[in-house]
Amino acid sequence: MANCSLCGKEDLTFTCHYCNGVFCTDHRLPESHGCPGIHLAKDEASRRIEEAFAGSMELEEGMEPSRPERREIRKPKRKRFSRTETRDLTIASILVVLVGFSMMGFPYGIWMAFQQLAGYIAFGLWWFPIATIGIFLATFMVHELAHKFTAQHYGMWSEFRMTSTGYYLSLVAILLSFPIFGTGVVYTSRARSEDENAKANLAGPFSNLIIALILATAIFVIAGLSGGALPRVGAIFYVAVMLRYGLILNSMLGLFNMIPFQPFDGGTVFAWNRRVWIVVTAFLLGLLLIGYIGFQLL
Repeated sequence: MANCSLCGKEDLTFTCHYCNGVFCTDHRLPESHGCPGIHLAKDEASRRIEEAFAGSMELEEGMEPSRPERREIRKPKRKRFSRTETRDLTIASILVVLVGFSMMGFPYGIWMAFQQLAGYIAFGLWWFPIATIGIFLATFMVHELAHKFTAQHYGMWSEFRMTSTGYYLSLVAILLSFPIFGTGVVYTSRARSEDENAKANLAGPFSNLIIALILATAIFVIAGLSGGALPRVGAIFYVAVMLRYGLILNSMLGLFNMIPFQPFDGGTVFAWNRRVWIVVTAFLLGLLLIGYIGFQLL
């Protein structure tokens, strides 16, 4: 049993072949859940009807029925971002910024975040909360857009959509200062192969791995330039803390999405290539440990 992506009801669920969303029996049909890939379903239905009609005509005329050619269903090339997707990405970005701000008050909620902000401003460190919130937003955007652009690279239709569950999760995250990224989902059309589908799913966590690796390298470079240890005061210390924040955040988000069960990205990757799943997961875990333990040793 799983929860429907649209209504959130726990039920026997079905995966839509056109957007990869998980839906209950009431919303399993493309037209029932407002499937962003419904045009693909209509194109496929039209093709089947056309092939069936052509086959019946050949039989009536006494001709040997020919085997219909299998045609790939691909959406015609169009702009990368639709108006609806731009709207949903904007809403999601605003919510993520609010969650990032609320995280400053962890674990006491968004009200403590306002007090922390006042303190940073008083000490002339106004840039620090702006930078950390920017990292929080970039982590979310890079992850989602990596899914989208990888899918588009393979010729799939792919767009980000807000979900009703995402609004509730965001509200909880903002009020309780909890790092929840479940604002929406990147829907894609059916891939030509398992390989393409798995790579599109892997792109999100892998992008977090790359960012975390860059941030970890930057921390060690700063430590090296500072004589092998990080200074405990001053602007350089806050820069290192900011980099560590991004390192831990990207590692955690990547690891969370590499959980080897559906509907997580890791479920698709694990079924496709377990070695790839093990390597990526191990790297993310190692980077997370560096963020928590290695930083303390510098």
